Amino acid sequence: MNKLSIKLRVTLWYSLIMIIISSIVLVIMVSFNQMLLERDFETRIVKTVDENEKRISLLYNIPHSPKDIKYFDYGVHMALYSEDGEIIEGQIPFDAITDTEFSDRELRKLSIGNNQYYIYDRKIIQWNLNVIWLRGIISVTNESYMLRSFIKANLILSMVLIVIASFGGYLIIKRALIPVEKIRITAKEISEGEDLSKRISIGSGKDEVSRLANTFDDMLDKIEQTLEKEKQFTSDASHELRTPVAVITSECEYMLDCAQDTDDLKESAQVIKRQVDKMSKLISELLTMSRMDKNTQNINFEMVDISELLTIVCEEQTKIQTDSITLTADIPENIHAMADRFLIARLFINLISNAYKYGKENGHIWISLCEDKNDITFIIKDDGIGISEENLPKIWDRFYQVDPARTSNEKSGIGLGLSMVKWICNCHKGNITVKSELGVGSEFIFKMPKK
Repeated sequence: MNKLSIKLRVTLWYSLIMIIISSIVLVIMVSFNQMLLERDFETRIVKTVDENEKRISLLYNIPHSPKDIKYFDYGVHMALYSEDGEIIEGQIPFDAITDTEFSDRELRKLSIGNNQYYIYDRKIIQWNLNVIWLRGIISVTNESYMLRSFIKANLILSMVLIVIASFGGYLIIKRALIPVEKIRITAKEISEGEDLSKRISIGSGKDEVSRLANTFDDMLDKIEQTLEKEKQFTSDASHELRTPVAVITSECEYMLDCAQDTDDLKESAQVIKRQVDKMSKLISELLTMSRMDKNTQNINFEMVDISELLTIVCEEQTKIQTDSITLTADIPENIHAMADRFLIARLFINLISNAYKYGKENGHIWISLCEDKNDITFIIKDDGIGISEENLPKIWDRFYQVDPARTSNEKSGIGLGLSMVKWICNCHKGNITVKSELGVGSEFIFKMPKK
C-alpha cells in the first residue's frame, strides 16, 4: 500500500468508503421497500377479499346467481369454493395452492418451491345455510418483480456513479496535489543546485495546500536572508579583522627591521596594543551577537534605578570622550523599571558613544529621561552629521556604518552597536525610533514598559 501514490491511495480509500456507504444505503432502501411492499400485500389482499365478501354475501342471500363480481382486482386472484373444495366461480392460476385448507380471516404466507404467496380466506353462509369459501391469493414472487428490477437498476446505477465519482475524485486530488509536487520539485532543485532564490509561487489561496506552499516560500525567504546575513557577517568580520592583523604585522616587521631606538619600539608597541584592543572588542561583540542569535545570552530582570544608571553612563562617557562636544542631560531622579542592568547600560553606552562618534566639532548632545504611568522614555539628540533618509532602514544591520570614510578613524566603530541596541530593545519589549536629517543631526527615542 505504501508503494502507491497518495493520489491513488486516497482514491482507493474514497472509492471503498463510497462502496460501503452505497451498500448500506441500498440494503436499507431494499429492506424498507420490502417492508412497505409486504404491508401493501397484506393490506390489498385483506381489503379486496373483505369487500368482495360483503358483495357476495349480499347477492348470495338472494336466491339467484351473483352477477358482475370481479375475481381479479388490485393484483389479487379470487375464487369461490364449495365446502368440499370445488371451485364454483372465479379462477386461481396457482395450481399448487388448490389443496391448501381453508381458514377464516387468517392471513397466511406460504412458500412453495421458489414462489411465495399470501392467502386469505373468508367464510360465507348462504341463505339456505350452505357454506361457501372466498379465497384470495396474491403472488409475492410476481409482485416483487418491480422491487427486484428497482434493486438491479439501483445497483448498476450505484456502480456507475462510484466509477464516475472515483475517476472525478482522482482528477480533483491530482489537481489539488499539484502544489505538493511543485514543493517537491522546488526542494529537489534547491538541494541539487543550492539556489535558494527558487520559489513555489502558486499565489494566494485559503486551502491547506496553498497555505503550506506559501509557508514554504516564507521559510525559504527567511533561510535565504539568514544565509545572506551569515555570508555578509563572515565577510565583514574577516574584513574588520584583516585590518588590525595587517597593522600588527606591519608594525612587527618595522620593529624587527627598521626600529632605531626605544622610542620607535614603544610607538610600534602602542600601535599594536590599540589594534589588539580593537580586535578584542570585535571578538567580544561577535561572541555577544552569537549568544543573542542563539538565545543563550543571560538576561536577569530586576528593579533598576534607570535614572542613576543613565547618570553614571553619561558621566563615564563625558570623561572618556576627547571631542569638544557638549553633553546636556535632563535626568529626573527615582525612575525605576524592571530591566537587565547590564543590557540597558550597554544600550545607553552604544547610543551615546555613537552620538560622539558622528558628532561635529563643538557640537552638542542632548539627553532626556521621562516616565508616565506605564512606560519610560529615553531620548538622545545630536547636531552631528546625520543620516540620509535612504540609509535609515540600514542602520540596524550588522557591520553597517553611516559614514564608511570613518572606518579608518581610530574612534570609528565596527557597525554592531545599533544592531545590539535593537536586540536589547526587543528583549525589554520596548520600541526604538530614529529621526535624522543629513547634515543636521539625529534623534533616537527609546521607550520601554516599566514592568
